[in-house]
Amino acid sequence: MPYVYRHISTTSMAAIFSTKFFRILQTMEPVELKDFETWLQSPWCNTNKNLIRLLTRLKPYYPGFSDTKLTKEKLFRQVLPDGKFSERRMNNLLSEAYLAAEKFLVFQRFSGEHHLQKELLIQEFQSRELDDWFFRDACCEIDRLESREVKDWKDHLSLLRLHRRMYHHPGQGLRGQAGHATVVQMGAQIDLLYLLEKAAVINEMIFRNRLFEEEPHDVPSELNKWFTAADGIRHPALELYRMRFADAGEENLLPQFLQLQTAFLERFDALNAREQNIHLLSLLNDAKQLIKTGALDITESLPLYQLGLTTGAVLNQGKMTSNTYLTIVTASNTKGTFDFTGHFTGTYTVCLAEEVRDDCARWADAHTAYWRNGPESCLAILQGYEFRAPNFQLIGRVLATQAYFDLYLKDASYHAYLFHSFDTFEKWLNRDKIWSKSNMTAFLRFVQISRTLAKYYTDPDPDPKNLENILDQELNIQALNWLKLKREEVLRLKTKRPSSI
Repeated sequence: MPYVYRHISTTSMAAIFSTKFFRILQTMEPVELKDFETWLQSPWCNTNKNLIRLLTRLKPYYPGFSDTKLTKEKLFRQVLPDGKFSERRMNNLLSEAYLAAEKFLVFQRFSGEHHLQKELLIQEFQSRELDDWFFRDACCEIDRLESREVKDWKDHLSLLRLHRRMYHHPGQGLRGQAGHATVVQMGAQIDLLYLLEKAAVINEMIFRNRLFEEEPHDVPSELNKWFTAADGIRHPALELYRMRFADAGEENLLPQFLQLQTAFLERFDALNAREQNIHLLSLLNDAKQLIKTGALDITESLPLYQLGLTTGAVLNQGKMTSNTYLTIVTASNTKGTFDFTGHFTGTYTVCLAEEVRDDCARWADAHTAYWRNGPESCLAILQGYEFRAPNFQLIGRVLATQAYFDLYLKDASYHAYLFHSFDTFEKWLNRDKIWSKSNMTAFLRFVQISRTLAKYYTDPDPDPKNLENILDQELNIQALNWLKLKREEVLRLKTKRPSSI
């Protein structure tokens, strides 16, 4: 019997923390929790005093709610000391608490939506036949929105709704008046809404076609419709979309990118926050493609990433992907802006998913040490840490190989270390079956080209022509920027010291 009782208590404890009410409480910031408590204490918002006592009893467990001693029965006794414990009654109380939390979140969101509040008030004036108030407030809201130099999609949508509501008001004859501009304004707002939203969708289609072969979106057909609808309509964001959607062959990708980047930065302040993010992320995706093919140096992407940090475009609800983190560290260190690297890692490492945070931070430390203090410092960090995630084991080996390569260029005694690194790296790639074919090819080519450069350095009578075009056709290779730097360094060293090895 004691064993059964203990099992029930554990189950009850686990069940209470898995309820929706606890999950929603965990998402609340401390100030939100305080506001929610105030909300519950208002008779207009809540008539169940038990919910107030429930939250009061739960606050000491916030935010983790992980105390193993807290059970449904114990909580019931604290909230309803005079009642007889009932699991169903406790569940009903938690369900009612969750519904109250839902209403609080809706109200909190509504409190920050000026557009919606004003529109609903104007609608209420109309439904109550307070026409003078209706037209007064509708006109004032239209003037306020039109005066904004930069409008977001909510502004355009509100303008459309307000003009439409005025135009179709049953008590006024606007539709019967010649020369009235309301219908023209309705058309202008809906045109902008359509063009901006449709352009964002087409832009995403282009990106997905590039990324996924199984998603063959008919982009040309969509673009024909868009260009037809956009004819003659001027807007800063539309101008950028026109430039982006212009047909540019593969040979013109870099000029188009540079032109778009310049135009984007010139128009940045004239774009709303959403359009800023869309065009910035599009440019970053373009930059990744150009960097991968070697057409753009990775350091050239750093100003865009820095702008993305300022605007929050490279964060998703405060979170950052490990790929973005590593790219920023790589670009900054390669450029030699180590103070920025330190500021970035110190500020944004906490934005990474917890399972990759340590790997990212240690790799960043090793990468910074390589570019700032030299290969010995880099290897000391790498040898003192074991990466957990497979992809970090992979890029960790790349960084170690780069460090051994640099040491080899300084000291021929590292020959054995370097070539042993090449061999073990290659065998490890072929042994593990977790890599995709494309991913494995990129890292194998890194090893093979690095080995070719190392052999050239030891060749007593090398032919520089062997290295002239060695990287020109590489479309899928890891660390292309670094390999180009090492190719130039090897050629320079052999020119200065043809008999040094």
